Amino acid sequence: MILTLALCGQFLANAQAIETGDRFWDGYTLFTVREIRMGSIVYMTDDIGDRELTLEAWPGNQGKYTLRPSRNAEDAPYGTDFGTHIDYVNQPDNKYLIIYGDNDTVAQVLYLVQPLRDSSPSGFWYNGSLVYSATSSENGSVLNAMAEGEEHEFLLAPVVADGDLFEVSSSLEVFENEYEDALYARRIRQDGLDVICFYDKRNLLIGAIEATQVQDAQDLNIRKWMALLCGEYRSESGKDVVIADSGGSYNGRPMPFNAVTFNGMVTGVLDFGSGGPYLAGKVEAVPTPDGLQLTEVKMNDGEPWYDRTVSYFNLKWAGVGSRFDFTSRILLTGVLHRYDKPLLRVMRNAILARHGYVFKSKDLKAYFEAQPWYNPAQDNAGIKLSLLEHLNLQLIQSAEREK
Repeated sequence: MILTLALCGQFLANAQAIETGDRFWDGYTLFTVREIRMGSIVYMTDDIGDRELTLEAWPGNQGKYTLRPSRNAEDAPYGTDFGTHIDYVNQPDNKYLIIYGDNDTVAQVLYLVQPLRDSSPSGFWYNGSLVYSATSSENGSVLNAMAEGEEHEFLLAPVVADGDLFEVSSSLEVFENEYEDALYARRIRQDGLDVICFYDKRNLLIGAIEATQVQDAQDLNIRKWMALLCGEYRSESGKDVVIADSGGSYNGRPMPFNAVTFNGMVTGVLDFGSGGPYLAGKVEAVPTPDGLQLTEVKMNDGEPWYDRTVSYFNLKWAGVGSRFDFTSRILLTGVLHRYDKPLLRVMRNAILARHGYVFKSKDLKAYFEAQPWYNPAQDNAGIKLSLLEHLNLQLIQSAEREK
């Protein structure tokens, strides 16, 4: 069964009309819409005309269709009957037809193949923890990365040479494929983004990689992690604390620190050195809905694990805008899997709250109404997310499903 997006499916999966020239792929055949008769009868065939599909739009209900007999098709396809209903799901990153069978079970999904100038991934791709290098092969593009002496690799085979849709497979069984659960992938190049998104058999986004010019995974990992920590805070004693990429300050005085890494991966610990105006030694830094919690830890050099102590410090968010502003950077699951489910829930809903989403859940309603930047809308019907916000929301959901 196709799962819709929690909380915001009502305004993300908007209806859309099929257009002449659209191409749909069922995993075996690529169909092209040849004509739309009388504005409602959609006729599509494969390249040589052996297979046909005819759909009829529901009057006054855009995005809803019925399967009709075709010119040369005696039997309905995919084990269905003529007259069964079809949904056209239109999300900013993914569009597809769902053909239903008996008892509203999904009989077949046909994915819209959108044109792309350069469908061959090349260069370097980052997923929040690893940097993959892409090389061309006779079967598509091979993406390879190394982590802690283990080789990661998978293959992207384009459905058509100039389209955005790819089949995902393992290149060799001896290599780790962290996208082995992906049924297909889609490359998106718009609004300043160049990302490849991976979807499972339920059409749920399970991961994404973004194009990068930086080959140093450790550098990128630190940047991604710090982006969720940086900001203006206030200590429990009322002092101003700033966390920034290149260090911080406490009550106006410099407060240097470094991110502790192990084999290129962030450990979640900041090292404040031998002493400073606020903290000394190593502390675990964990975002909270209201700010940041810094817990003193004990760890041995060259080891990724640590023991938490009973000493901790709470910093309250003092920034002007949202604690979680994801309007200008893509979140990747390599970062998000570090956080617990309650925090991920707040992060996800902060994307909606920025647009004035009116919450029914009592705890979310109380939390966001306490934020000075939150301005509730009259209703949720007119809320539109950008492509970046839409992807970030789905990536957070993917991390939540892993908890």
